[in-house]
Amino acid sequence: MQFTTAAALYEKAGGKRNGLPAWTYNNAELTELETEQVFLRNWIWVGHISDIPEAGDFQCIDLANERAIVIRGEAGEVRAFHNLCRHRGSRVVSQNKGHCDKAIVCPFHGWSYHFDGALKNIPRARSFPEIDKAKYGLKALDCEVWHGLIFVRFCGEGVSIAESFAEAEEEISLYNLTDMKTYDEPWRFDFDLDWKSVIDIDNEGYHVPVGHPQLFDLTGSSYKDQVLESGIARSYGSFENRQAKTPLIQNYISALPESNYLPESHRHLWIYWGLFPGIVITLFPDMIEVYQVYPTGYHKSVMAGACYALPDARAEMESARQYNREINMGVGEEDVQLVKWAAEGQRSSAFDQVLLSDLELGVCAFQNRLRELIPVVALDTAPETGSLKSANQKMIKIRNLTSAA
Repeated sequence: MQFTTAAALYEKAGGKRNGLPAWTYNNAELTELETEQVFLRNWIWVGHISDIPEAGDFQCIDLANERAIVIRGEAGEVRAFHNLCRHRGSRVVSQNKGHCDKAIVCPFHGWSYHFDGALKNIPRARSFPEIDKAKYGLKALDCEVWHGLIFVRFCGEGVSIAESFAEAEEEISLYNLTDMKTYDEPWRFDFDLDWKSVIDIDNEGYHVPVGHPQLFDLTGSSYKDQVLESGIARSYGSFENRQAKTPLIQNYISALPESNYLPESHRHLWIYWGLFPGIVITLFPDMIEVYQVYPTGYHKSVMAGACYALPDARAEMESARQYNREINMGVGEEDVQLVKWAAEGQRSSAFDQVLLSDLELGVCAFQNRLRELIPVVALDTAPETGSLKSANQKMIKIRNLTSAA
């Protein structure tokens, strides 16, 4: 793995350590542009193949005005479509997760579709002009299954998930993710604040010693953040030979079985792999957790995730997993409060700039990537109302002309 440095990242940021200006966390036009140019054009995590084990099982995700359904076909294949009936635009499935018996049947007028998206039946078809069924199937979305994890992309082009995580491949392969099953119920935090406020905190471990006392009790000063040259991020902490002080951490360490399918090098590590703009794959010796952050509107955002684990009937492993969930839900609740406080500050008239340390290189890397995609966020003040998109396009045009010169 090729890692970059804090110095290189801050140099790319023009030598500045003051992060994004306050207006970028409080601008509805920018949120709309970020949704269009960042989230709809990048991979979104939907779930794991164990979430849809049987033919006809489906899982959905909504993002802005787009709706996706991922469904397992008769031969076991996984496909993704716009959750949109070709008749009148209704959702073809109304639930977030469920099962279609023999076909996908729209709850509005009953148009039905095969699991491969092909139009199957139109009720009272004679009331319509002659229809070429081949032209009225569900509209497909880019879909990729990687190590059992399911991703979709609503529009645009780019590298695959496998290519995006290429430098993480060797390490992630150790965990046999494809063979895992759903563990515990999915979780979700809804925020009344900008999505970047959540990402900024999630991209640095500088706050762990103070903000997450139990996590710090587990890993101590071994917790490190790393950014790879390819742009993905890795954080890790070790609890090998750790003398924990709090009962919860002591219980987790003592309950975790010594025998494990992992190599010795990874039996005492908590590892976090992050992909722009907001996907995180967390690897534990006892299970994994996957989550993502995305906007749902102006000053509205979500952090949602789920856990997966290999089948293991040992009582001590189950205990370790329960302690793991208790630790991580506590970390999540602590982050919720920290994010709220940070967002409050970003709305204050006193907020002008921050000062990032070398320990916050992940924040700089994330913001550098955002500046590449949406250069207008580098402006100290917001463009006039109604002009943000055009101002951004002008900056892209100027940058392209400068690069070509």
